[in-house]
Amino acid sequence: MKIICTKSDLVHAVSIVSKAVSNNTTLPILKCILIEASTGNIKLTANDMELGIETTIDGQIHQPGKIAIEAKLFSEIVRKLPDNDITIETDDQYKATITCEKACFQIMGQEGEEFPSLPEIEKNQSITLSQFSLKEVIRQTLFSISPNDSNKMMTGELFEVNGDTLRVVSLDGHRMAIRKIVLKDEYESTKVIVPGKTLNEISKILTGDNEKEVQIFFGANHILFEFDDTIVVSRLIEGEYFKVDQMLSS
Repeated sequence: MKIICTKSDLVHAVSIVSKAVSNNTTLPILKCILIEASTGNIKLTANDMELGIETTIDGQIHQPGKIAIEAKLFSEIVRKLPDNDITIETDDQYKATITCEKACFQIMGQEGEEFPSLPEIEKNQSITLSQFSLKEVIRQTLFSISPNDSNKMMTGELFEVNGDTLRVVSLDGHRMAIRKIVLKDEYESTKVIVPGKTLNEISKILTGDNEKEVQIFFGANHILFEFDDTIVVSRLIEGEYFKVDQMLSS
């Protein structure tokens, strides 16, 4: 593999996908970022088996290929490089050579084929809203989720779609936050529980632009957020959420 891209694009992409890199794992491959160069674009992926993030950047692809590189080390290297074009070249032994102006680093990577691919989600059920709306919804509800795992339901948020309304609910046993948004279109009714960790990481990536949209796809066990050049896939929390309407009426 041989690719050339700008430092700013690479640093931005690495900062996005690093949010899904696993720190506490016995599988070394999950501590890596997968760099994949095919015809058209350069794709970076991280996956801790609960949360997966994939983003694409522009660049020159002189030789297609893929390699998994240890995320922390790779991130530190690209941040310290000069503000210019970066060349990444790999050989058959999975050794990556990273060069920029007079700087040159060589690090050992791992075979890209061993990296776990993101789960496939059928794009049947979805809703669309602005990045600004989603970022605000997360900001206004995330504070009232429970930080500990004693009750799994309380570590996530209920996303409930009914017609043209999205309702997001979070509670931690002491307080409850409910936020409703009117969507542009009518959608099929659905209820899912999204982990708070996922929403926290998404809110950091979103630009909050009112003109840009986010598409949210609902699968049986996963949820997919698609915006800009990035996709975020997260495992859902299984089970029945608290009966919020009964709590409020009483």
